[in-house]
Amino acid sequence: MSEQSFFHNALGNFTVEVASGGAIRHLTDLGYTVKQIYERLDFPTPMERIQSQVWERLLETGVILTEEPGSIRRETADYVREYDRYGRASFRRVARSSAAPTVVNWQEHNILCPSRPDPDALSRLRSFLVKLIGENGEDNSYAACPFGPFAGRDPEACQALLGMLDTDQREYVEGLLWEAAPPSRPVYHRLNPRMLEIVLRLYSRDSWQGDCCFTGTRERVHFHHQ
Repeated sequence: MSEQSFFHNALGNFTVEVASGGAIRHLTDLGYTVKQIYERLDFPTPMERIQSQVWERLLETGVILTEEPGSIRRETADYVREYDRYGRASFRRVARSSAAPTVVNWQEHNILCPSRPDPDALSRLRSFLVKLIGENGEDNSYAACPFGPFAGRDPEACQALLGMLDTDQREYVEGLLWEAAPPSRPVYHRLNPRMLEIVLRLYSRDSWQGDCCFTGTRERVHFHHQ
C-alpha cells in the first residue's frame, strides 16, 4: 500500500469513527441488529465496517466471549522494537496469552433434546433456564452458539439453523461477524432474552447444540441428542 493510499485509508477510518462510532456502540448496547444500525446512521457507513464495530463492541462489553465463561487466561506481553521510515525506534506491545486458562469445576445438568418436544417439556426448560438466569444474573449467563463453527466450515448447516429462526432472530445472527472468532473454540453469547428465545426455538426443533453456562452458581447445562 502506498503512503498516499495509507493516508486516505487512515483518514477514512477516522472520519467514520468520528461520525458513526459512538452511534454504532450505543445502538449495539441497545440490542439493535447490524441492519437496523445501518438504517439508522446519518453518516453513510459501509455495512462491513458496522459489522466489525458491532462485533468489537460485543466483545468489549462481554456480550460475546471467545473463551469458556468463567475461565481466566492470564495475559503476558512482549515489546517489539520497530523503526519508522526515518529510522526512529519505538516499541509496540504484543499481547500473548498463557496456553491454559483456568478450568471451572462445573455442576453439570444434562438435557435430552427429543425430536419433537411436547409443550410441557419446552415450558419446563424455559422455567429452568429463567430460574438459573435469575440466580446468576444475565451478565453471568451464557449460551454456546452453534452458528460460529458452522459459519465457515459448513455453510449449509448454518443456513439450516438460520432457517429455523424468526425474522428478528435471523437478522441479528446473520449480522454478527462469526468468521472473526477462533475457529477451534465455541463462541459464547450472553443469555439475554433474545438468545434465550433462540436456544428454546432451536431446542424445540431438536437442533440446539452446545452448553449454557452460569458462572455464579457454576452450573452448566449440556444439551445432547438421542
